[in-house]
Amino acid sequence: MKTILKGAEPEKLASYRHDNPQGSWANCKKNKKRHVEIRHRLLADQGGLCAYCEIDLLAKTELEEADFRVEHFHPKSDKNTGKNWGLDWGNLLACCHGGSQRNVVDAENRFSSPDNSCDVPKRDKGLTGLILNPLQLPAFPNIFQYSRSTGKMTPHSVHCQAENINFTLAQKTIDKLRLNANRLNRLRKPVLDKQNDELRKMIAQGDSIESARERLAKAYLVKNSDDNWPKFFSALRSYLGTAAENQLEAVAYKG
Repeated sequence: MKTILKGAEPEKLASYRHDNPQGSWANCKKNKKRHVEIRHRLLADQGGLCAYCEIDLLAKTELEEADFRVEHFHPKSDKNTGKNWGLDWGNLLACCHGGSQRNVVDAENRFSSPDNSCDVPKRDKGLTGLILNPLQLPAFPNIFQYSRSTGKMTPHSVHCQAENINFTLAQKTIDKLRLNANRLNRLRKPVLDKQNDELRKMIAQGDSIESARERLAKAYLVKNSDDNWPKFFSALRSYLGTAAENQLEAVAYKG
């Protein structure tokens, strides 16, 4: 999970909420143009990645459904605070299907039910304050670390302490969102293995380990032509260490 820098609210969402202060998300998204605008803005804010697991959010094809849906961090069903959480722009995130959809794009790798993650185990539970909100994470440093041998994600104790982030809360975030689901570890591991293979080749060709890491950080920790970050961004960042932090500072990374 990485920080998300929220952009301006889509005009069509703001207009709908103004005219329908008690309107539902279900009715809001019935308007195709409005729904598309909201989804496009969320994708842009998140650099094309799931707010929780950081897998790349894939568009639908003629035969398969998109691995992308709109998630409400705080339950949209909560009517006790006087706030319409279903239409609150600051409550909307872009999320993958968490392995729950059989007809999703790349289903061979992405469908894994009941081995689910992200908003699937979260459902409509009120977890505000019980898990970390990606909108409230720091851009620096990376508060999670990843094992190349397993793909497993764990909180970084030193970085959590530096940012005054409760380590137990960070671990509960991983557990409750199942960010170490077998599917995710299996998909993250090849991404890290590829980095390791490239690093070893560079060193074999005469690069120092520092130089090799720097070259990899410059090559991978940038947005692509669609303005998207690479999938499992934080795992790559963790593997490349100081070189990654230097690269992200150079590109003025904020989220």
